Amino acid sequence: MSIEDVVGRRVRVVYLGFAAWSAFLTPSGLAAGGDAGKTKKPTFTRDVAAILQKHCQACHRPGQVGPFPLETYEHARKRAADIASVVAEKQMPPWKPARDYGPRLKDERGLTAVEIGILKAWAEAGAPRGDEKDIPPPVKFPDGWQLGTPDLVLEMPEKFEVPAAGPDIYRCFVLPTNLPKDVYLSAVDFRPGNRRVTHHMMAFIDTEGGARLRDKGDPGPGYTEFSGPGAEVFGDLGGWLAGTDPAHLPAGVGRLFPRGADVILQIHYHPTGRRETDRTRLGLYFSRKPVRQTLHWNNASCPDIVLPAGKSCVPIKASWYVPVDTEALAVTPHMHQLGRDIRMFAILPGGRKQPLIHISDWDPAWQATYYFEKPVTLPKGSVVHIAAQFDNSDHPRNPHRPPRVVRWGHGVKEEMCIGYIGVVKKGQDLTYVNEKDDLFQIFLNQREKNFKRDQQAKLRRARGE
Repeated sequence: MSIEDVVGRRVRVVYLGFAAWSAFLTPSGLAAGGDAGKTKKPTFTRDVAAILQKHCQACHRPGQVGPFPLETYEHARKRAADIASVVAEKQMPPWKPARDYGPRLKDERGLTAVEIGILKAWAEAGAPRGDEKDIPPPVKFPDGWQLGTPDLVLEMPEKFEVPAAGPDIYRCFVLPTNLPKDVYLSAVDFRPGNRRVTHHMMAFIDTEGGARLRDKGDPGPGYTEFSGPGAEVFGDLGGWLAGTDPAHLPAGVGRLFPRGADVILQIHYHPTGRRETDRTRLGLYFSRKPVRQTLHWNNASCPDIVLPAGKSCVPIKASWYVPVDTEALAVTPHMHQLGRDIRMFAILPGGRKQPLIHISDWDPAWQATYYFEKPVTLPKGSVVHIAAQFDNSDHPRNPHRPPRVVRWGHGVKEEMCIGYIGVVKKGQDLTYVNEKDDLFQIFLNQREKNFKRDQQAKLRRARGE
């Protein structure tokens, strides 16, 4: 198989993504666990349309990430063989985590064996249309905000222009909230104004006004900052990457948002070859029930990453020491173009290994935050590990031709290796008057201590000690 064939197949597979909720479907005329070949031939109207509605149309409809729709018979008929092939190979719907590693994840995507059999039999039968009276009614997807109307919508003050060419841009924008009182958030929905140029974004909470000062000192909308928000922050609001869907936190869990605070929105832009503009919005959803625990994020990362040119298998490891009893609610693995495999796990104080997530076929186009169905207890003294593999050989996804040494950096031509983990403090109950949300401060103290330790180590190495 030629390189052109491999690339073409890869593009076809990536863009044939189905993205919707996983559910068990028993179409009429095919019993659960049955064999499609032993029943009457499936038709689009009676059998296939419902599968596409359930698993495909969330992405494959106008205005969504799918480059072509799968809403009508003609849409599906001309791609019947490709659809049957990619679902049979379990490459679609796009679900990267290994199903046999770590706790069960929420909203797991996937087709049942029955559904795969139906699509295969339908394609082999020549994709028959069927009787129009059998077709299910169209699915009504949310128009606009996926979680309904937000309690507060924040928008970049003005459009930001991304040039046609040049280096990647990391720009921070200040979004005032003017909230009159403290609130807890149950969800944040990021809505990129221009998905063509938006690589990823992160949001932070600023209570001191430091970002406003940075903004005043930098011409144009926002200010440039490559590493984080570029100002002291109170906390974070998570982020957005391709493949990320908004979701409410579990009942009793929220993010504290202080009154009058600003949101710092850091966006990574990647020029596309033509001049573009963006004006991203955020939707904030307030918690409706009493909040007992607050969600905070930490990570295991390797900022000293070095990937030698031409090496096809470069292992990278990192770890994070858990400083207090916690419960993990979610994880977000993150790498760039050269990533191939990433695994997150924890070693508990007694030595037991707790798997968290494993993505063996990394694809930077499909990154997401994965929430566990049930919280994972990580006692104080646990160590969260990441173990990743990178490929810096000559391959289609390598941004350097020929390959060159790649180090840590925020651009798409550089690399990162991070395992983010969202945790709450175990046993915390903020409904009690004297209970304090001190987890973020604990994390800050830990980072400052680690920074001083690392600086001292570098100084000792420089002295030859």
